[in-house]
Amino acid sequence: MKRLPKNAYIAIGVFILLSPIFSAFSGNSPEQTQTATQSPTPTQTETVSAAPSESPANSAEPTEPASTEKPNQPAETSAPVAQETERPQNPLATLLSKLTLAPERGDGYDRDLFRHWVDDDGDGCNARREVLIAEAVDRPQVRGDCDLVGGSWYSVYDGVTTTDPSDFDIDHVVALKEAWDSGAYAWTASQRRAFANDLGNPEALIAVTASSNRSKSDRDPADWLPPNQSYHCTYIEHWMKVKIFWSLSVDEREFQAIRRIAAGC
Repeated sequence: MKRLPKNAYIAIGVFILLSPIFSAFSGNSPEQTQTATQSPTPTQTETVSAAPSESPANSAEPTEPASTEKPNQPAETSAPVAQETERPQNPLATLLSKLTLAPERGDGYDRDLFRHWVDDDGDGCNARREVLIAEAVDRPQVRGDCDLVGGSWYSVYDGVTTTDPSDFDIDHVVALKEAWDSGAYAWTASQRRAFANDLGNPEALIAVTASSNRSKSDRDPADWLPPNQSYHCTYIEHWMKVKIFWSLSVDEREFQAIRRIAAGC
């Protein structure tokens, strides 16, 4: 074997002496250096899944679901359930309940005790003409001393139409004698005049054919009703309103007749 030069031995000796110092600076012991040079063994990593959150059913204190209401907005309310309402009372029954039942007087009547067809407002037209003007289907012209020119009228008692106002009478729905027998006998002359010319109550006076008015005469609903049966309910309604307004009584037959008619209205 060939002998190495002296300088080579010196270099090897220096390397051996300095080798631990180099290892200290590198932070690896010889064993660690050896381990590092080996093929690294893959470290098995355990995948830890997040523990599922405890369901509301298993939690000690169940949490309320988040509110879906919008802030500062009133909660929606359901529509009220329709309630059954009582059937409204027949207005004729209400009028019936306000009537005063009493016997009629039956004597002392005189038509002249009721001054009628006066011109209370001084416009030249008396109460008769005022009713004809107010109830005209086609309004007439008013000339001179309240002469009515043109126009037409319809009689609800019997369904007749006319263009001649002289064919029509003005009927007191509650006849003057009926009023007398029902309480007007105790009135003053001015009260009887006001009743006979009552333009303030649209039910009190009505323009109808002379024949129907004279057929009625002074009879109450127990003895007479308009030939036009479709008008019966309106007729007894107006009759009762006049009696109630003027505090006039009804007798037993009259009351029973009105009640019977009202029941069919």
